[in-house]
Amino acid sequence: MRPKELFFSIFAVLFRYRSFWQKLKDDMPSDTSGLLRDYAVPVIALAQIGKFPLIGVPRPAMFFSIATFLIDVGVLFLLIGGAVYLVDPERPEKIQADMLTVFSYSMTPVWISELFYFTGAWSWLFAFSAIIYTVVISRSGLTLLSEPGTAASRNALRNISFFQVAVNCAVFFLEKALMRLFNFI
Repeated sequence: MRPKELFFSIFAVLFRYRSFWQKLKDDMPSDTSGLLRDYAVPVIALAQIGKFPLIGVPRPAMFFSIATFLIDVGVLFLLIGGAVYLVDPERPEKIQADMLTVFSYSMTPVWISELFYFTGAWSWLFAFSAIIYTVVISRSGLTLLSEPGTAASRNALRNISFFQVAVNCAVFFLEKALMRLFNFI
């Protein structure tokens, strides 16, 4: 994905997510394996590169950015696997592509809000709003992209939302602990 397309996708996910999911459903690619390479990893990397000027010290900023990059990628896979299990544990291969698509795009607010974790007491507000907005975006995508008999059920959506909130809150606490470890706050 070219940089211009990447930024248009980020903008569409953040500000026009309903029309974004509808357009994605209409033009759903058969192979979603390149989604991590084309969208998720570049957005995570952009957020990590944006932390360099905020930290100001290149070497600790590099180590901190690498650590949070690995955490973000790991959390993405954890969310995908957990959501697949919560939706239908007997047929995970059928649902995995949809979950990969939904979480690769819907985690964008959380990844971008990491830039605001350096704001002291305000970081809680930014993290909370990003997590809630991520849940809203992912629920919209799950209801639109998934089959009506599986992920559209209320129990599955509720459980995925709780799982998403719990995991993202844990990541926020982990990243705040890393900031203390590196003496950034």
